[in-house]
Amino acid sequence: MPEVAQQLKRIFANPVENIVLQLPRALAASVAAALIDFGVLCFLVEWARWHPATAAVAGYLSGGVLQYILCSLWVFPNAPANAATGFAAFMVLSLVGLGITWIVILGLHDLGHIHYTFAKVVALGLAFFWNFLSRKYLLFRRTSEALQASEA
Repeated sequence: MPEVAQQLKRIFANPVENIVLQLPRALAASVAAALIDFGVLCFLVEWARWHPATAAVAGYLSGGVLQYILCSLWVFPNAPANAATGFAAFMVLSLVGLGITWIVILGLHDLGHIHYTFAKVVALGLAFFWNFLSRKYLLFRRTSEALQASEA
């Protein structure tokens, strides 16, 4: 029985190398971050009267903190050794996703006159693919030392 528990822990709790398992975890982390992101966006637009594009930036950055924590501890097994450097690199990569969000909201909301919440949903979908791929292949990739150790 303990072997089964360890196997389940390995599959569901520990970070994994397999993209088939990483993708749904990254999606779950993105959904959790998106809830924070969307909540901040709606609060700032509806209550604080911010412009939707500006509020989207604040929301995106708020969700990014949670997403880094989840990606480091649960999604990807190869988190940078230095958490501060890893977080900084994570946020730099996230700036592209933020740019995608900004452009989509400006385009759909300001130019297309589509409600900001719908524009945000479209932006989340597009930014997810950039964020997942850049994090997997640029930030949380296996180092050459890890690759050599696993091949030995």
